[in-house]
Amino acid sequence: MQKRLILERTMPLIPNPASTVIEHVLQYRNHRHDVIAANVANSNTPGYRSFDLVLNETLASNPTLGLARTDSRHITPASVSLSVGTQTTRSSAPGRLDGNNVSLESEFLKLTENRIMYQTAFEIRDKLGSLSRAAREVR
Repeated sequence: MQKRLILERTMPLIPNPASTVIEHVLQYRNHRHDVIAANVANSNTPGYRSFDLVLNETLASNPTLGLARTDSRHITPASVSLSVGTQTTRSSAPGRLDGNNVSLESEFLKLTENRIMYQTAFEIRDKLGSLSRAAREVR
């Protein structure tokens, strides 16, 4: 299963590519949390195989995602639509006798790491917003 996460937003007064990256990170971490939560919820379901959400390198590094300036009179577009490729992968870990291969210890470790990464990205986004507001006040 393969998804493309779409993020549409209005360009800020001072364009900051870091803000766009942070928004994609937050979106990815939020979707990964849902996948991990589904694994935990199905930890006792016979035959269930755990999943994880990973970045699809070929989609994430697609050079066509950048904006091209086609005329020297163009400044920046009013809005931008970028996408980040993700892929849901099925775990190949060995299963128990009932066919389920969810390891709660592993899922809770992934959940903790994901939460920390989400929280860090959220704090960075807040700092970038504060810097952007300060820059607007200076103007």
